[in-house]
Amino acid sequence: MKPKPISPLPFLTQIPDWRDQNRITYEWNALWTLMLVGLLTGPENILALSDWFQAQREVLCQHLALPSSIPSQATLYRFFWKLDVHITDLQTALFAWVKACHPVVDTERLVLLAGDGKVLKGSARQGEAALSFLSVFFHELALTVAQTPQNGRHEARVMDGLLDTLHHLFGTGWLLTLDAAYTEQGLTGRIINAGGAYLVPLKNNTKTLKSWAQVAFAYPPTTTFCDVEHRCGEDWTRTTCTQTDIPEEVSYTFPAAQTLIRRVHHVCHRDGRVTQEVRYAVCSMLLTAHEAEDIWRQHWGIENRSHHRRDTIFHEDRCRTRLGAQGLALLHGTFLALLHAQTRRLTAFVRRLRFDPLAILTLLGVEPS
Repeated sequence: MKPKPISPLPFLTQIPDWRDQNRITYEWNALWTLMLVGLLTGPENILALSDWFQAQREVLCQHLALPSSIPSQATLYRFFWKLDVHITDLQTALFAWVKACHPVVDTERLVLLAGDGKVLKGSARQGEAALSFLSVFFHELALTVAQTPQNGRHEARVMDGLLDTLHHLFGTGWLLTLDAAYTEQGLTGRIINAGGAYLVPLKNNTKTLKSWAQVAFAYPPTTTFCDVEHRCGEDWTRTTCTQTDIPEEVSYTFPAAQTLIRRVHHVCHRDGRVTQEVRYAVCSMLLTAHEAEDIWRQHWGIENRSHHRRDTIFHEDRCRTRLGAQGLALLHGTFLALLHAQTRRLTAFVRRLRFDPLAILTLLGVEPS
């Protein structure tokens, strides 16, 4: 049985009220509850959120002790615009919630994290590039634990700004998997200094190091693991090998490198074609081939369990909102963890929630009045 998830609502209501105290219509707690209830229905944009509030006005007013009116669309826009202005307070509240939810505090279990960027395609304008955010995803909770805007900067430079946050949340027991855009000496060294570990691929942007990895695997590997999967009439064979005898050139470039990984992906297609892809990676932890395969494959959870679901459930790619987009994105990442604790069929679950506001209140730990 899954443990009952902790609601983020009590943490979010601790954010200082930024409104003019002489012009308040709705209590702060009620306003936050209303926003979370509406966002958990997966509206495409703030207009759709406003329309849903109006459709459920009687139920919401009755059970949230609201006045006879629901916040207008303009009020919703102002709320999310101001939320972006107070994004530091939002992040502080969510960090406190993450630490309360964290199932591995004071244990020796390794925390597996994945970092990657996400572009909000619908936010593009003529003459303005689409907004993009760099996220760090915690696999065990299916939760985005940190996020920051890229603002046209290189992803490795942006990731630097999140390392202190990861150290604050997880101490020294975490491993961060990244894609080839982050494979550089400076970032991997700073991850080690922040108390973490890394696993990064060696691709054509590091041709010399990739060549040295190929030379290392000319010798017998330290460990080997083979995984066979039958998928849609195709046979997928993944053979992972590790090498702990690290070439000096690789050790010099990547601080604390302890394991080289080679992964051979062999596919027999339904039409008889055979394809094979060989990939290399380096890790700062001592891993067996089985551990390396599990960790490397889990990296794509940030795409499948976060970015893809934020597009299909919360419509981030279609939403044209620019002002307020960062706060919305942070909340979406929070909601996924809350929903994932309930079911694996998130899309169908959110569709049911749209017609049952009381179920959302229960999910948030709110007793309807």
